Amino acid sequence: MPRLAVLFVLALLTGCGIAPDTPLADQCDTVPAGAERVVLRAELDVRLGAAVVGPPGAPVGVAVAHGASHTLCDWLPAMSALAERLNVRVIVPDRRGVGSSDGDGEVGELAGDLQRALTWLHEQGATRLAVLGSSYGGPIAVLAAQRATALPMCVAVAVSPLTGIEGGVAPLAENKPVASLWAVAETAFGASATALFEKVPQARQGRLKILPVDDHSLALLRGHPDAMTFVEDALRTC
Repeated sequence: MPRLAVLFVLALLTGCGIAPDTPLADQCDTVPAGAERVVLRAELDVRLGAAVVGPPGAPVGVAVAHGASHTLCDWLPAMSALAERLNVRVIVPDRRGVGSSDGDGEVGELAGDLQRALTWLHEQGATRLAVLGSSYGGPIAVLAAQRATALPMCVAVAVSPLTGIEGGVAPLAENKPVASLWAVAETAFGASATALFEKVPQARQGRLKILPVDDHSLALLRGHPDAMTFVEDALRTC
């Protein structure tokens, strides 16, 4: 039985998930060279399992909010390649209650959790910070960027985003500016990407791109080079 299947069965039997400090090789089938396990301490004393890729001395740090069906394992290969191309440091936390993170998935804490990841990057030496959120993680990333007023934010990137999540993630109701917002989506999520881009205040106007395709979230980035190039161009503005 594959390792992840064994861990999943054990989680169901014990009622526990994967521990936040579990070695990445025991959580993920594929671990890029240089990836490191990090444990973040979030609100309500929740521990978030995360992975970091990219050079420790990179001036730009990126915190990723993955989609609802993903864990950090899904994003590590693409983010490792991006970090190498752009010379940035990327942290991918598992959402609370998912993968290697504790908690019950409290929606109202999700933006704060991503802010904790941003703070960690800043404490490690990053002088410019970005968020990247995909699908379910899109509004989490935008809301975190709106609230991170004490951090040196440079851009928020939303890929195939929802506009919000019932229970406490509502960037359109926040009416706070982000430094810049770049949004890319496939046809089906074009309306929500457009709503975020047009209604969230921006200190510096970003870009909006809607692709006439069906691929969603990480599949959009993997299957369409122009979508990944869009994300990289957004991060280069930092």
